[in-house]
Amino acid sequence: MKNRLLQLLSSDYAVRHLLPAALIFAAAGAAGFYAGRLVRALVRRLPHADSAVERFAGGAVAWCIWLFGLVAALNALGVNTNGVLTAFGGLAIAIGLALKDTLSNVAAGLELVFLRPISVGDFISFRETSDGRSSGTVTRIGLFSTDLRTPEGLFVSVPNRILRDEPIVDYDRNPERQIRLVFSIAYSDSIEAGLRALLALGEGEARRVADRPVEVFVDGLGESAVNLSLRLWVAKADYWPARRDLTRAGKEALEAAGLTIPFPQRDVHMK
Repeated sequence: MKNRLLQLLSSDYAVRHLLPAALIFAAAGAAGFYAGRLVRALVRRLPHADSAVERFAGGAVAWCIWLFGLVAALNALGVNTNGVLTAFGGLAIAIGLALKDTLSNVAAGLELVFLRPISVGDFISFRETSDGRSSGTVTRIGLFSTDLRTPEGLFVSVPNRILRDEPIVDYDRNPERQIRLVFSIAYSDSIEAGLRALLALGEGEARRVADRPVEVFVDGLGESAVNLSLRLWVAKADYWPARRDLTRAGKEALEAAGLTIPFPQRDVHMK
């Protein structure tokens, strides 16, 4: 024991082991500190980045560098680090198994922030369950969950892994949207007259995108009516106001052209 202590206090051991270990640990500490700050600054520059993601990303990078520096410093001291690495590996596996769902949400949250399939302010729709879809405006993208505000004004918190694993429909990503409306006329009415009325209505819409043509065509033959389709493009901000106005104006234009929108009819023969 005395010989070991003298060895540790010797100048040769200090130069060959203690000094390199101290320099490695100090360099790792400084590198981890500044790398963490750099990562936090980069995340902070992302649009609508959540503060929790910023702290987690910076802390994860800093701790990884510090742990690497600690192992390298112990190795410089002549300590067998195989056992330390094995212990770290076992601890990481145990933590990963215990926090499987939580870590899955964290990984999905980082993907949402850096890959940006959605952004704060976008109106999205996704399949939350096999029974139906959920939709709402994104208000926050957090580390574990994403917050939405439904059209009814309700608050919904969605685990990030659901948004990563399910197909997402983003209604605000593209600057333009196509309005698709279907109107019905009687079989006895003129199809050409109905198409002309709808074409004039679409081309007269002031909010439509001028460089995209208006489309009108026969969309199908129903049980009691001929279905005519009207399609035109508008800016995404004008989609719902234009759709509501065109739905009403379409009915009035067909009636003004002398066409009728029939009620569903069915002939029943009784014996």
